[in-house]
Amino acid sequence: MALAVVAVSVALPFARTPADSAHPVRTGQFSAQGLAFSYPAAWRHVSFSNDMSSFSGNVVDLSTSRSHDPCIGGPAEGALVCSGFPVDTLAPGGVLVRWDVHGFPDFQMPKPNTTIAGRPAVETKTSGGWCASLGGTETITVMIPRDTPDNWYQMDACLTAPNLPQQEAQISAMLATLQIVRGDLVSWA
Repeated sequence: MALAVVAVSVALPFARTPADSAHPVRTGQFSAQGLAFSYPAAWRHVSFSNDMSSFSGNVVDLSTSRSHDPCIGGPAEGALVCSGFPVDTLAPGGVLVRWDVHGFPDFQMPKPNTTIAGRPAVETKTSGGWCASLGGTETITVMIPRDTPDNWYQMDACLTAPNLPQQEAQISAMLATLQIVRGDLVSWA
C-alpha cells in the first residue's frame, strides 16, 4: 500500500479565500500515488485502500464531515461491496473531495479546457450533480491524464451552500498547488 504523507502548515497567500483575505488559512499537505497538494486543514483526510476495482481506485477523500469506509462485507466470505460515498450527508457549507485513479482500455479524454499541474485537463462544474444525494449544491470534476495511456486522475468535489465562492476558491487553491510525479506510478501493493 502506498504511504500517504500528511502535515499541517501555515498557508501561503494562495490559500487565502475571498471571504477573509487578510488572514491565511491553515493548510494540510497530501502526498501519495504520484500526487502532492495542499488543502485547508479544516478538511479531514482519509484513504480507503479497499475502495478499488479493476479499473479504478481511491487515492484520498477530504471532507468537512466525518467519513466512514464506503466498503462493507459482501455475501461471499472475504468479499467487499463498495458503493456510495465516505459521508452520508454534508452539512450546510460542507465539502467532500474525492481523488481517484482510473484506467480503461481505449479511453479517450474529453477535449481539455484548462491546464492543471502543467498538464492539459478537463474541468466541469454542474449544479447538484452526483452529490445532490448528499445535500450538495454544486459538483466540480477535474480529469487529468496520467503518463500511462488510457489512465487519468479524477478529482470530484461536492460543495454545499452557503459560501460557494469561498469553497470554489479553496478547490482552485488546492488545484494550483497540485504536483504530479513524473511517471505518476500508482501501486496497489
